[in-house]
Amino acid sequence: MKKKVVSFAAAALLGFVAAQSAFAEFAQSIDQGKVNFKGELTTNTCTIDADSKDQIVQLPRVSTSALAARGNVAGSTSFEIKVSKCAAEVNKVAAHFEMENVDPDTLTLKNEAAGDGAATNVSVQLVNSDGTALPVGSTGRFFDVSGTEDARGATMIYGGQYYALDKTTAGKVESHALFTLAYE
Repeated sequence: MKKKVVSFAAAALLGFVAAQSAFAEFAQSIDQGKVNFKGELTTNTCTIDADSKDQIVQLPRVSTSALAARGNVAGSTSFEIKVSKCAAEVNKVAAHFEMENVDPDTLTLKNEAAGDGAATNVSVQLVNSDGTALPVGSTGRFFDVSGTEDARGATMIYGGQYYALDKTTAGKVESHALFTLAYE
């Protein structure tokens, strides 16, 4: 009986070693990469003005014919984000639009309107003040900070516009974007 237990233990050990060897060969044959993250946190910041924290940007009513094919845009509308009380060390500030409510294929904001009255095949694209696309998950154009003490701040200008994911249908469009501040 003792001999059978030792033989079984030896066989199990050999099986384990063989499995580890096979796994190591398999793991080495997988093509893989690595993503490193680096950043910096600061206590030198600005304060978002109250009227800039929770805004409603009213996009214009546009025809679905302007949004008839994927990539068509229409209804560009600007909005401002104002900051004040910026630390003396802050020279530039920008909005960083967080990866929430994002269409992963276009990096635009999903239409959150629901039900029978919702438009289809449309999202909202963020843009910089010069009209260039601003993918969700990225930092917008930086703006100079000026002034002194509590009045030290900036007014950042960005925009939103309809973005066709395919031929659109008429209806409501509602979306949102969360942002934080980025500094230079």
